[in-house]
Amino acid sequence: MHLVFLNQYFPPDEAPTGVMLEGVAAQAVKNGHRVTIICSEGGYAVSEQSNTTITPESADYQMIRIRTSKLGRRTFLGKVIDYLAFYVGVAIQLAVLENRPDRIIALTTPPYLSVLARFFSKFYGGTHAHWVMDLYPDVMDAHGMLKPGSLSQTILKSLTRWGFGGARNAGVLTLGPDMDQRTAAYLNPSCRHHWVPLWSTTENSATEAEISAWRKSKGWKSEKRLVMYSGNMGLGHRFGEFLDAIESLSSDPTNQYHFVFCGDGKRRKEIEEFLLRNPQAPIELTDYVPRSELHIHLSCADVHLASMEPRWDGTMVPSKIQGIFAMGRPVIFVGSRESSIGQWITESGGGWVIAPDETPDLIEILKDSNWHVECLERGERAKKYAEQHFSESRNASGITSFFTVVSPSDPAYAEK
Repeated sequence: MHLVFLNQYFPPDEAPTGVMLEGVAAQAVKNGHRVTIICSEGGYAVSEQSNTTITPESADYQMIRIRTSKLGRRTFLGKVIDYLAFYVGVAIQLAVLENRPDRIIALTTPPYLSVLARFFSKFYGGTHAHWVMDLYPDVMDAHGMLKPGSLSQTILKSLTRWGFGGARNAGVLTLGPDMDQRTAAYLNPSCRHHWVPLWSTTENSATEAEISAWRKSKGWKSEKRLVMYSGNMGLGHRFGEFLDAIESLSSDPTNQYHFVFCGDGKRRKEIEEFLLRNPQAPIELTDYVPRSELHIHLSCADVHLASMEPRWDGTMVPSKIQGIFAMGRPVIFVGSRESSIGQWITESGGGWVIAPDETPDLIEILKDSNWHVECLERGERAKKYAEQHFSESRNASGITSFFTVVSPSDPAYAEK
């Protein structure tokens, strides 16, 4: 089959959607399919004569990179401008493809690429499919951008249904059980849908020597209980429980804790303001680390923190626990047990799930006298679970199989 994937990001950009797509595209080529990827212009130079470039890593598939303003990382208006430029660029490139696509597969950055996938699949007499990383307009609802029952909400929900609709829809894939359930509300009863989790992009576990050297270089003392939040600090996450716990533990005369918050996002400001109010708190705020160093960085923590506002359940599934579990580290998650992350932590035994606003429960875990033994045991369970459920080769293969089912007569077509 000739598969055309649509997504704004692709390596060298390190956005998770593009990194995961790279693995699936490579697997599809390995399985004998022709692959074309339409994405934004990244770090590789684009030929002056054409928007198409073959990068060294993607020599087996065609890359079509679209120039955009690259303003989206700085302002909301810039993001809108980038989105519009990308939509127009994708439409133009789809209209002039030299080789007819058998299936157009849309991701969700930016949202509503599904509309272009459905329209142009009909234009070429092919099929369309969808890999949902963020569910719109539900993300906007969770963010409070849309008024319930408003005209704008109604229009956007209808647009989502249209993009996922039609007899030529070959399937909709999501990232977790809660997301699959929420997405199903937009689908025709006969539409095939399934979920496959993402995987860790960290390839190897860090050695004890590497961990010791890294902690020493950062000034992280071995006798401290090192608690880390690493990744996006976006609107869908919670930090109140973590900061309340840190404030409470700051009065501990033994001073046995060190908290590291690493990353960026709209809610990073909450941590910055907390530091201004509590300059003596055992907390450190840093930027992202390069992906090449991520395995050491994640392995340094005794335990990791993760969180999600329950109203965001099913609209997205953050992929941070995959990397943490792969390094054999447990996670304390503040959120609902019904979320995908809550289900995976409970099922694996690789951490703790704390209900929102239950800061005392969080403090009790952090103060556990059996701390090191408990972290080690739960970390081992986390690693085992990652090997079974968050494997790149296994999951990328499953995703590729889902997207390359030919027709309802194919035995693999049935929903898994």
